Amino acid sequence: MDALSFMIGEWGLDYSVTQRGQTTRTIRGTGSLRYLFSAAYLTFDYRMLDKATGNTIGEAHAIFAWDEKAGQYRYYWFESSGNYHQATGALQDAHTLALRWHEINCTQIFRRVDSNAMYLEMRCPDQELVLRVDFTRI
Repeated sequence: MDALSFMIGEWGLDYSVTQRGQTTRTIRGTGSLRYLFSAAYLTFDYRMLDKATGNTIGEAHAIFAWDEKAGQYRYYWFESSGNYHQATGALQDAHTLALRWHEINCTQIFRRVDSNAMYLEMRCPDQELVLRVDFTRI
């Protein structure tokens, strides 16, 4: 799990939701990535905020775990909407975690840009970009 240390921290989040190559929505939020149980797990908690009111419009909790037998990371995602998803993945390099979502047949990467920035991109079956989240350390 030490390999994911580039993700640790408190982050400001800027979401761009895309359909058919066009940005349809932008959302601001905050996120926290922290180790749990002596770095055996990594948790990701985030809140999406309404731009006008600042009220929370969505929340999620995720857990990353290393599966020693399979030699891959497991990712479990829980949303306030009740959605639950699973992904598995591996490091592509020292600053990129690539995941494959099982039920929805999408891929996702977390990539470090520098010590204060990272992004997440999600692509679905035809590899169309459907979500990008820019992380800025706060």
